[in-house]
Amino acid sequence: MKQLKILTLSGILASSLFALQNHNIDYISMSMGGAGVATSYGSLSAYVNPALVNNKDNKRTEFGLSVGIGIQEHELGDDLNKLSDAEVGDTLDKIANGEGDNPDTRDKANKITEALKDLANKENNYLMITPNAALSFKIGRHFALGIDVIADAKIKAVIDKNRLEYISHVQDTFTYAGQNYQTDSYVKYDPNAPGNAYSQSDKTAYQTTSIEYAMKESNTTRLDVNGISIAEIPLTYANNIDLGDATINWGITAKYMVGTTTSTQILFTDDDYDPMQNLDENTVDTTTFGVDAGLVIQNSDSGFKLAIAGKNLNSPEFDLVNGDVYKLKAKYTTGIAYSATDMIDIAIDYDLNEITDELTNQKYQYIKGGINFHPLTWFSLRAGARQNLADKDDYNGLIYTAGVGVGLKWLQVDLAAEVSQNSGSYDGEDIPRYAKVNLAIVSKWGDN
Repeated sequence: MKQLKILTLSGILASSLFALQNHNIDYISMSMGGAGVATSYGSLSAYVNPALVNNKDNKRTEFGLSVGIGIQEHELGDDLNKLSDAEVGDTLDKIANGEGDNPDTRDKANKITEALKDLANKENNYLMITPNAALSFKIGRHFALGIDVIADAKIKAVIDKNRLEYISHVQDTFTYAGQNYQTDSYVKYDPNAPGNAYSQSDKTAYQTTSIEYAMKESNTTRLDVNGISIAEIPLTYANNIDLGDATINWGITAKYMVGTTTSTQILFTDDDYDPMQNLDENTVDTTTFGVDAGLVIQNSDSGFKLAIAGKNLNSPEFDLVNGDVYKLKAKYTTGIAYSATDMIDIAIDYDLNEITDELTNQKYQYIKGGINFHPLTWFSLRAGARQNLADKDDYNGLIYTAGVGVGLKWLQVDLAAEVSQNSGSYDGEDIPRYAKVNLAIVSKWGDN
């Protein structure tokens, strides 16, 4: 139940949050391993490379509506599930009330300490929820506009390494001569003790070593939930320079951007928290603008295309709830594409610089590749993969991608998916460490 509430809260945090720098919302390049700066041609192609809007082989007008969601699990999911199963708040209350000397409570107490100790050694643990949506228009060969909507909501467990013992603060009330009096005592609980699980303790031990103190009074053991987002409303203009045997397509995008950051905390002992409580007080909005640009060099005879694209060239900045600043660093990608036949496109992209996501502290620099098989106007099939060269631990491994588009020219449905090679664990089962699905509805008019 706790996991469901956490995911619900993440959805609430993310529901008004928008596009961040390491995401790809173009369903065509997404399903080709993320490659596409030289070859993507859909209504969202301007998001990948503004120059693609002016593709001489694609003069049509196109409308697209796209929605999706991704999940990245980084050393948190299995321990979070263990803590939920152990009913942390209820178990601590039973221990404090002297009801812990039984197999069930002993077992749950051991699960809690096992999970907390495990998480204490995983300082970069997190669970990332990334919903997305986009409304896009590609108008002929020169213009594109739309609204790009992507969110990041991050859940991170913060564990107090020094407070992992079961010591309870017990308050007793008694009446003497018509007056009420209160006494404080401190009781230590050992779930692995062979006999009586309880023994006397003191206030100092309670304040310095107790799980109860860390979770209920100091809040040094908790879940931090943060959301950061940018809403982009882009306008793209593209044109070309004709060199005879070759064409240079160029494009530039100006983006009005609304950034939103939110932050809240969840206590492991609070089963009745209100997900919306205090969110209004913990939200900061920033408005600014951004610039993207790109080039595509296309040889009319060879079928080869060479491209370079830059996103967020002006490195826009957004205020965080804690007073810091989140900067979208400029990202540069180059790529090559080859149209083997009228039905097959092959693409390879490479990120020229390394990007650090300030929300997760993860580094990203991808090499990406994929193939697009489109034998008919109403059918396309795509596949690919990408590798994060900046991740020295290779946590996800290869990210495999695939996509399929079917339907009439004026109304098509496109499904794209991504999944990591490496697996994590959740409730005793293997799960992908990263997965994403995206559904798009596309309508096209005009040539090609």
